[in-house]
Amino acid sequence: MPVGSIISEITLAVVASIAAAALAGVYLTSLGQASDLQRIQVMQLREEMSYGCKVIYAHGREWDTEVKAWVKNTGLKDIPGVLVERSEVILASRDRIHYLLHGSTPPSWTYTLRNDADQDGRWDPGETLEITLKLGEPLPRDDYILKLSLFNGAGCSTRLST
Repeated sequence: MPVGSIISEITLAVVASIAAAALAGVYLTSLGQASDLQRIQVMQLREEMSYGCKVIYAHGREWDTEVKAWVKNTGLKDIPGVLVERSEVILASRDRIHYLLHGSTPPSWTYTLRNDADQDGRWDPGETLEITLKLGEPLPRDDYILKLSLFNGAGCSTRLST
């Protein structure tokens, strides 16, 4: 076998090895980034699952300007008042949508912690909020969906009729 052919084969083998190592490096880097992304998604899901609620009852009467709802913390973590106040309430019917933020001037909503077992002022798992929706206008006879969206996007809803 001529020497030139051997050198060519060695050169091709070295080039192929370098290309394979580069591709393996790119693959491992991409695999690490995919793993990091998956880890972040799992952490976000865990965070969202830590907070939950369930509307146990909602009541509104035709032509009243207020609706009441009682909401249980079904999550795994307590929620401080500052974060409860960052929640949003939506009351929707076929014809209109009331989007309410926490506040004292209608349209808004307020809350009272009904069974603060440990008297810490935080909405602990198992405790109930009484939410008052102040619409600022009479509520016509209709079927409604009431949705509470917590500060992190988790939420709960129920139906009610006036």
